[in-house]
Amino acid sequence: MKLFFGILFALLLATSAAVAQYNCIPREEIIKQLKTKYNEEPVSISVTNGGLLIEIFESADKKTWTIVTTSPNTKISCVISAGKYWITKKEGERI
Repeated sequence: MKLFFGILFALLLATSAAVAQYNCIPREEIIKQLKTKYNEEPVSISVTNGGLLIEIFESADKKTWTIVTTSPNTKISCVISAGKYWITKKEGERI
């Protein structure tokens, strides 16, 4: 689990310049848009050492996913990354 969040943190650092390309909007609006447009719902959630909320959204058919960060102070969310075919490793399974 630590490795997962370490990789996620590295991804966030590597893509921080790309974040400026995304519009940040209230969290409730992002949740609504991801559900409406992609049928995505939160499947994983965590809080960074800096206090940001990190959520991974995934579609029911597992064809799309989105990583979102939210500021606890402003409740504004930004899409960090999105893609296709998220794979969740089962306990004991090798990838």
